[in-house]
Amino acid sequence: MIAAYRQLTGAAPLLPKWAYGYWQSKERYKRQEELLSVAREFRRREIPADVIVQDWKYWGRHGWNAFKFDEESYPDPRQMVSELHRIGFKLMISIWPRFGVDTEVFRVFKEKGCILPGTTCYDPFSEEGRRLYWSYIKRAFLDIGIDAWWLDATEPETADLEGRWGFYYAFHDTRTAMGPGARYLNAYSLMTCRAVYEGQRSATNRRVLILTRSAFAGQQRYAAVTWSGDIWSDWMELRRQLPAGLNFSISGLPYWTTDCGGFFSGDPDTEAYSEVFVRWIQWSTFCPIMRVHGTLFAKEPWRFKRKVEEIIVKYIRLRYRLLPYIYSLAWRVYSEGYTMMRPLVMDFPNDERVLDIDDEYMFGPAILVCPVTEPARRRRVYLPPTPGGWYDFWSGERLEGGRWVNADAPLDRIPLYIRAGSVLPLGPVIQYVGERAEDPIELRVYPGASGSFTLYEDDGETYSYERGEYSLIPIEWDGERLTIGGRRGGFPGMLKERTFKVVVVRKERGVGVGESEPDAVVHYDGSKTTLRLI
Repeated sequence: MIAAYRQLTGAAPLLPKWAYGYWQSKERYKRQEELLSVAREFRRREIPADVIVQDWKYWGRHGWNAFKFDEESYPDPRQMVSELHRIGFKLMISIWPRFGVDTEVFRVFKEKGCILPGTTCYDPFSEEGRRLYWSYIKRAFLDIGIDAWWLDATEPETADLEGRWGFYYAFHDTRTAMGPGARYLNAYSLMTCRAVYEGQRSATNRRVLILTRSAFAGQQRYAAVTWSGDIWSDWMELRRQLPAGLNFSISGLPYWTTDCGGFFSGDPDTEAYSEVFVRWIQWSTFCPIMRVHGTLFAKEPWRFKRKVEEIIVKYIRLRYRLLPYIYSLAWRVYSEGYTMMRPLVMDFPNDERVLDIDDEYMFGPAILVCPVTEPARRRRVYLPPTPGGWYDFWSGERLEGGRWVNADAPLDRIPLYIRAGSVLPLGPVIQYVGERAEDPIELRVYPGASGSFTLYEDDGETYSYERGEYSLIPIEWDGERLTIGGRRGGFPGMLKERTFKVVVVRKERGVGVGESEPDAVVHYDGSKTTLRLI
């Protein structure tokens, strides 16, 4: 059904590969040097990260959403972006759909008839409005190297012409280029994403990445990620986010995230909030996008006490180890209409017991994720019936499916289970995507059933994959033999030869985040290789 929906409304293009890494954000970095110092601290501490975010008000004295940096706080934005790129960071910037009435931007849009009557929002239903909006983004941000766009408040959050916060009433009474505002309000997010996606596609071959607070049918075709808004930071809110994300994903929109730790943040110095945050980031490791954001308190890993920081970093590193798996799933999202974050009913439709389970799910075909959403050290987990059962990710213990179990969940561990027959590719720990070749790759094989996985690779940055510039490596496990098939396709810069370290998982093997002693090492040159492991 979801594949059919995507066929009707548009495929979800691949995001840049770095978008599947870790994002650091807060409300807000207030100066150029503050933002750069945070990025440098990640590198100094060797904590992996790819995206840092500049939230609102960087425009300062120039007026609301003026498409300018206030020079007093950001003396050289071009140099700032260049320095971030030099140390392996990408920059996302917050852009709004409305403008201060005293800005030059508002005056130009007004003169061209691109402001919605009675509001301070531009009209994305107008072709001229979309073109003009992108022209400002390009000139102010793309041309100095900024990488990604946070289209905030795309509901849209508006104001009247006196600049007072009016939220939605003004929009209901306005008239868009397409028709009455009350009728087309919900499609605002779709149309403003279209403005940016089509604008960037016309200007560069670099992949588009958009973050929005709202969504509409078909928005996936514009490289849009949606987050769940300005949420609280307690256990109840964490628990609510699970069904929210699962329901969003099953609607056909594949890319979803939260303000990890809640927007209205707790204090990292307290044990109570630290525990909530640890459980939140453990879960976020297995969301389509892993992103930390919030206000009141900064939440970079080192803001927490040392023991908690170590747990946070452990899961960020696990996210990077999982990138070969996650990026291959992203290819399936584009090419097959696949869904990464999967309510259990998607994979076990004949099991009535999964119909009401909304606090565990499959992350791709292999990983059963069971988040901890209360201050506890154990949780009850349902293991659906599957040939060969399940493996505890941390211990390697094999368990039968079709039953409930009481899973240990010490603070540093989220219950994770791997489906028997899975082949799970894990890359090396890197500081950022593109730091070095993603080699060697550890192939963890989970016996008890047969299975397969296809490893996808491309340049990670451009739309050349749409022209067939990518490679696929099929991997099959028949219960005794592992076959790494011949590589199909290729792309400029592809690693022609690579190393696979094959690990057959069994109890107390020392599996988990770290690298394991391999059962076999394969030096792969693109040719088919078969090895007997059992």
